[in-house]
Amino acid sequence: MARRTKEEAQATREKLLDAAARMFCARGVTATSLDDIAREAGMTRGAIYWHFRNKQDLIEALMERKRMPLDETWGHCQLAGESDPLGRIRRNAIEQLHRAATEPGVRQVYEILFHKSESVEDGGTIMERCLASRHECVPHIEAAFRAAIERGQLPAGDVPTMIAGFFSYLDGLIYNSFLHPEVIRLDELAEHYVDIYIEGLKRLPVKAATAAD
Repeated sequence: MARRTKEEAQATREKLLDAAARMFCARGVTATSLDDIAREAGMTRGAIYWHFRNKQDLIEALMERKRMPLDETWGHCQLAGESDPLGRIRRNAIEQLHRAATEPGVRQVYEILFHKSESVEDGGTIMERCLASRHECVPHIEAAFRAAIERGQLPAGDVPTMIAGFFSYLDGLIYNSFLHPEVIRLDELAEHYVDIYIEGLKRLPVKAATAAD
């Protein structure tokens, strides 16, 4: 009986999270109230407070529920003995774009982050979480770029600038895929977009090595 109660509580929590994601995407974070979410879920406001302290807590739970592609592809990436580091960069970037286009839960979080968090206060939790995840992944991504340079797959260059370009390019594609889905077709063209980026990296002028590198 206790187990059933626990399962029912988890089901209620998931239903509330689903409702919150739908409402945030439809109305935006600022314009959505806890009452709106309760009505969308067919529950009372008290049900929300049983599981979540406030709207920020709901947003945090959405982030916890669905790990983002950057976390999945790079968070536990091990490059020891990697024979094709540039291929790893390519595969991970394609996966990030493809999941952003095709996985509903991932796409919802990206939409809330990029287009539905109208103020710093409301968007802070999501943005801070994404930035924290990104900082955790940077050493792995930097190692991949440096390994690609060492293997002659990329010209020697300013690795931090390469990484800044990597994030800016992928984020820009995901952001604009919501504005112009008929043009930025991530589900169909993810490989094409990533290959354009990588070809651009290969054409960078060689940078002389410095002590900092």
